[in-house]
Amino acid sequence: MNDTVIIEPTRSTVACGQDELPVLEISLGRTPRGLVLVLCERSDLDREAPRIMNRLALHGYCSLAAEVDQPNGEYAQRLSEVAVERDWAPDQIGMVGLGDGGLACLAAAASIRIGAAVSLSPTVELGIAGAGSPFEEVAEVVTPWLGLLGEADPGVSPTEINALRARLYDRSDVHTQVVTYPGVGRDFPLRGDDGLSYAACYDGWQRTVEWLELRVAPRLTPLAEQWRRRRAAMSG
Repeated sequence: MNDTVIIEPTRSTVACGQDELPVLEISLGRTPRGLVLVLCERSDLDREAPRIMNRLALHGYCSLAAEVDQPNGEYAQRLSEVAVERDWAPDQIGMVGLGDGGLACLAAAASIRIGAAVSLSPTVELGIAGAGSPFEEVAEVVTPWLGLLGEADPGVSPTEINALRARLYDRSDVHTQVVTYPGVGRDFPLRGDDGLSYAACYDGWQRTVEWLELRVAPRLTPLAEQWRRRRAAMSG
């Protein structure tokens, strides 16, 4: 797993209600595999997003990243609208969220139909197990969702994780999966300084990429676009 930042993301803003939302973007040009929206925690846009975006670029994905202010789907909704405005079809869009961004990703998966969504440690920082489930407002999802959690995360209990798993499995019409890693906490996606953390981090990233590759539709090449238009004209 390579954390080297080779491609420096470009910085801009997008309108979000009355605010201007700072974003980072990596555009690969030509015909990328798809677009991944990256949802980060506060203060992580410059610290963690470039590394995640470069990992995604290694697999052919453009990316658009923003910090979330609240663990809900508002910013994710806006980023998905921006992606569609830039001619990305919903099934060509994936989403990856970390921490609070993972909770926002889960909330978005309950209302936004895109190709795939992955939440890494979708819990509130410094949360206390039993103080109210971070998942209590989510009963089902409409986008295939993968959740990756550490069993030693103080922000969520095994009971809450099992309850979420049962609800999503029973009520969602799309594929969902919840994976837990024993012996690691909330920061396992960013760590690799011991055996358990490294194994969880490595496995989590492999699952993330596989989830995206199986469900995010590749962007059509120019030749494929021409063929589609020709077929449409012939059938019309």
